[in-house]
Amino acid sequence: MKIVEMKLHTILLTLLGVFTCSADYSPLSYVDRPCGTDLSNLWLDVIAVVDNSRGMTNKGLSYVASSILSVFGENTRIGSNAFEPRTTRLGLVTYNSVATQKADLNQYQSIEDAHNGIFGALSTTADTTESYLFTGLELAEKMFNDQSFNSTRAYYKRVVIVYASEYNRYAPFDARPIAERLKLTDVHIITVAYEQPGSVGLLNGLSQIASPGFSFSSEYGAGNIVEEVQNALLQSNCFCPRDWIQYRGSYSDPASIRYGVCLQPVNVPKVWAAAKIECTHRWNDSHLATEFNQAKHEFILSAAQGGYLGFKQPYQYHIGLNFVNGAWVWDQPAGQPPVNLQSWSNWQTGFPSSPSSQSGVSNIQSGVTTKWNNVGTFTTPASYICETYSCDTDNYCDSRYMKTK
Repeated sequence: MKIVEMKLHTILLTLLGVFTCSADYSPLSYVDRPCGTDLSNLWLDVIAVVDNSRGMTNKGLSYVASSILSVFGENTRIGSNAFEPRTTRLGLVTYNSVATQKADLNQYQSIEDAHNGIFGALSTTADTTESYLFTGLELAEKMFNDQSFNSTRAYYKRVVIVYASEYNRYAPFDARPIAERLKLTDVHIITVAYEQPGSVGLLNGLSQIASPGFSFSSEYGAGNIVEEVQNALLQSNCFCPRDWIQYRGSYSDPASIRYGVCLQPVNVPKVWAAAKIECTHRWNDSHLATEFNQAKHEFILSAAQGGYLGFKQPYQYHIGLNFVNGAWVWDQPAGQPPVNLQSWSNWQTGFPSSPSSQSGVSNIQSGVTTKWNNVGTFTTPASYICETYSCDTDNYCDSRYMKTK
């Protein structure tokens, strides 16, 4: 359902004439920026962890090899390039009763290298029925520790893609502790269950290993698996700087679709005009937040209600709506024109009032929610919400991200 939602969202944006390009995105159709979708610009460190026990079968391994290569495609930049940081390093681990490193993160330096290496490494199964995923995850963890965390790519997102035909959840073979440890170090885990006759509980078991929303099954067909894994990689490559919150479909559901938008509640009371200036210094292209729709409004309110950096009732915080040249408009990044207020509004009863003297807008608590009140831009100190673009395939973030960790 979430993949369908993402596709429909992308189609809608296309029909409406919205597209993203680097950091020049402008919400021409009054929607929030989506995460980048250019697979050729992926910049990740990825390790494929593949079950090569007899349960996978030679046919299954061939399918996995094709699937991995189809996920990345001929236009993805595999390897490292000193002149182009938007590259993806791809490592390969096989496992059965033990795990084996087939390719470290620096071995494949082109999609052709990956093609030859992966098909060669996944040509035949091992002569054992034992399949212990924890061995594969342990080796992937070691590879990240040795080749990624302490490298010049330390700020790149890391992903493990697991292809498994069996899952043993009983101690001492349970892979969940290692999976949780990886996720705590911000490694995303995608799992693909290669269903076999007689498989019981494989998909359910792997869903406990995967990051939220990243557990898939091969029974739906290779084409769907490729698209699902691609979307999971694009979502993994869509992230925010430290101390910024990724805007997503639901604040309470980490598996909901992410947007290419980051939010930062700031609990330092300032008048609206000062908050506007302060937001521009928080990150590249940052500005006071927009609330194009009720979902965005509720997401921001949920962040405040979660006690983010000391926000307390009664809630009051500035947003980017303000009155300029006879119209209510939303604040935008420096150099971009403001966006006129359109379909949805959230004014408190009796507001807006006298915009000539009260041209800024704050969310002020009214009952269990907050409502828009226009306020003086130099007279009403309050907390405020900043917004910026996410780091993704359309908006590369350099090592300054690493410095904020």
